Amino acid sequence: MNSSNFSHDGIHDTFTNLAAPNYFYEELNRLIARYERSRTQFRILNIAFIDIKSGHESEILEMAALLRSVLRGEDLAARLGEYEFGLLINGSEYESLAQRIEENWFNSVGAKVRLSFKYGEPEDGISALLLLNKMDE
Repeated sequence: MNSSNFSHDGIHDTFTNLAAPNYFYEELNRLIARYERSRTQFRILNIAFIDIKSGHESEILEMAALLRSVLRGEDLAARLGEYEFGLLINGSEYESLAQRIEENWFNSVGAKVRLSFKYGEPEDGISALLLLNKMDE
């Protein structure tokens, strides 16, 4: 699997049919601008496979299906890297969503592929890049 699985239009990932990175970052910038204008809350949830080197196409598709099944229509799931997914969640309730994802993942895949979760939330005057970098700290 390689980066050719990402669409050239920047809207969707052709392998998983989730949003592509370009679209995710555009939407993140829109959410930050909306937060600055009207304090509309949102959260970022980053999910990555831990200690994966190659392969695991079936698990990537499993995660995509899981994300589509648990997200609401106003939220966005994207494939950001080969083994990395990003969610933009409208509102501030994300803990129960992350817990459902983790439980469903363990029930379907088991411990074969472990997950890491990172969270981010908007702050005054913070850009998308700074927000994402802060999540990595």
